[in-house]
Amino acid sequence: MADIAIDLGTANTLIHLRGKGIVFNEATAIAFDESTNAVLAVGNAAADMIGRTPPSIRVVRPLSTGVVTDFAAARTFLQTVIGMVAKRNRFSPMKVILGVPSRISGAEFKTFQDALSSSKISKVFAVQEPVAAAIGSKIDFGQPRGCLIIDVGAGTTDLAMLSLGRVVESRSLRIGSDALISAFANYLKNQRRINIGDKTAEAFLHEYGQAKVLQPVTGTLGAVDLKLGLPVHVEVNSDEINSAIKEPVVLIVAELRRLLDSVPPDLASDVLETGVYLTGGGSLLKGLPELLTDETGLKFHHVSDPLQAVVLGCGAILDDMKAFKYVLESIPDEMKGNQGR
Repeated sequence: MADIAIDLGTANTLIHLRGKGIVFNEATAIAFDESTNAVLAVGNAAADMIGRTPPSIRVVRPLSTGVVTDFAAARTFLQTVIGMVAKRNRFSPMKVILGVPSRISGAEFKTFQDALSSSKISKVFAVQEPVAAAIGSKIDFGQPRGCLIIDVGAGTTDLAMLSLGRVVESRSLRIGSDALISAFANYLKNQRRINIGDKTAEAFLHEYGQAKVLQPVTGTLGAVDLKLGLPVHVEVNSDEINSAIKEPVVLIVAELRRLLDSVPPDLASDVLETGVYLTGGGSLLKGLPELLTDETGLKFHHVSDPLQAVVLGCGAILDDMKAFKYVLESIPDEMKGNQGR
C-alpha cells in the first residue's frame, strides 16, 4: 500500500499518493442517512447537498476553524476517501504525512491522529501548514534569512517566520474564509434584514468580495426578506461588502504585526527584500495583498499554487522523509510525544 500525504482542511481535503500525485481534491463533507447512518456521499457530492436536504439526510462538515468538531464523521470521512484512493494491503500499512495548523495543541493533534487510526496506517506524522506550503512552493528557507509565509485557509490563518530550515516563530488564528462568509451573512441579516445561506454567501464573495476596494462593483444575490418572509433578489455594492468583512481581515493584520514584533529584528528586516508569501484559498480574496501592503509597507505575493501548496509540500516530505526530518521535528513540543517516534 502506498504512503499518503493529506491536507485535511475545514473546507477541502487534498490527498497525495506516493508515486501518483494528487488523487483527491474535494470538499471536506460527508452525508449520512439519518435512519441507518449509512454514508450516502462524500466530498463535493455531499457539499452540494448542504442547505438542501430533507430531514432524512444529514450532511456534516467534520472540521471547524481547523479543528475536528465531529470525531465520528471525520473518521468515517477519512476512512472512506482513503479507501477510494489507496489499495488495501494489510501486510504493508501506510505512513501518513498530515498538514496541521501552527500552534496546534497536543490534544488537537491526538484527535487528528485518532481519526486516522486504523490497521492500514502504521504512523501519522505532522508538519505545520505554512512549512509544507513553503516546501510545496519550492521556497528556499534553509539559509540564515527570514522567510515569512501566511496560509489563509477556510478555518484558520497560519503565519510562520522561517529561517535555517526551522520555524523561528509561528502564530495561528481561528479565522479564515469561513469567518468572512459568516461576517457577510450576519451583516446582511442585521443591516439589510435579509437572510442568505452560507453557499450563497460563499459564491457571492468569491465573485465580488474585496478586502480593499480596487474597483467598485455591484452584485445581485437571492435572499429571503426577513420582513416579508419571501424570497427576493437584492443588490449589494462593494462598499457594503468591504464593510461587512472588515473585522476578520483587521484581525489577520493585527496578528501579522504581533509576529513581526516578536522575531529578531534582522529576520524581520529580511522580509523587506523578499516580501511575504501568501498561500491558501482564503489568500485569493481580491484586494488582500494590497490591503496588507497598505497596513505594513511590505510586499505580498502569492506562491505558485496557493490551493495545492500544502499537499504538494506534504507529498515532497513523504518522498524523502530523511531529508525533511527536521521539518517534522519543528512542530510544537507537546505534539512530539504523540507521534510515536
